[in-house]
Amino acid sequence: MALVKCKECGQEISDTAAACPHCGAPVVKDIYCQKCGTKVPENVQYCPNCGAAVNCPGKPKKDKIVAGILAILFGGLGIHYFYMGKTTAGIISLIIGLCSCYIWGLVMLIQGILILTMTDEAFMAKYVDTDKSFPLF
Repeated sequence: MALVKCKECGQEISDTAAACPHCGAPVVKDIYCQKCGTKVPENVQYCPNCGAAVNCPGKPKKDKIVAGILAILFGGLGIHYFYMGKTTAGIISLIIGLCSCYIWGLVMLIQGILILTMTDEAFMAKYVDTDKSFPLF
């Protein structure tokens, strides 16, 4: 446990505290961009210096290759949506896949190919870092 300065009031506080006991401000820890090394706050998604996606330690990173392969192999069942944490989209995809005699699987095959060919930043922005409840495409 170490002491750090509160970014609002300047008082020394514990680095494990969620909020400053003196002023109540939330404690924002600094992390470093893996691409350029710039120090950025933990609550940002992209580095303000180079624009690269910043990996937050609290968020699990989803691998686009795994998601793409799951979409190609089991897309009609929506398995890739469950992997990416999109439960609503997974259930909708599962229902459509079962009702369409797995024709929906052909559409998800195309989506799997698109997932594999997009950049990591585009994948994270479209499928992982969004608050959309069910982006089917």
